[in-house]
Amino acid sequence: MEKLTPNWSSIESVPENYIFPPETRPGDIEIPISHSVPVIDLSEAHSVDRTNTIQKIIKAAEEFGFFQVINHGIPENEMKKTMSVFKEVFQLPDKYEHHHFTQAL
Repeated sequence: MEKLTPNWSSIESVPENYIFPPETRPGDIEIPISHSVPVIDLSEAHSVDRTNTIQKIIKAAEEFGFFQVINHGIPENEMKKTMSVFKEVFQLPDKYEHHHFTQAL
């Protein structure tokens, strides 16, 4: 965890406002099978109809659960730094993840 971005290294648990109460957590939900992830082009929100882009986001979220965003304006070096943090978190041993990231659950 020492490699993580310095301002993230002090986080030891999930903040309470990020935790759903057990009774509101999703249960058995069907996940649609797809061979591709929906792609949302945010440049269209500026050049075409913004409402159309919003509808694409809503549809992808409802039907697929997540989506890829392109042309969002975030610099590539920032995305690479963020991805390296994600990779480190997912490479942590299970006992570390359970102790530090789920202790608030």
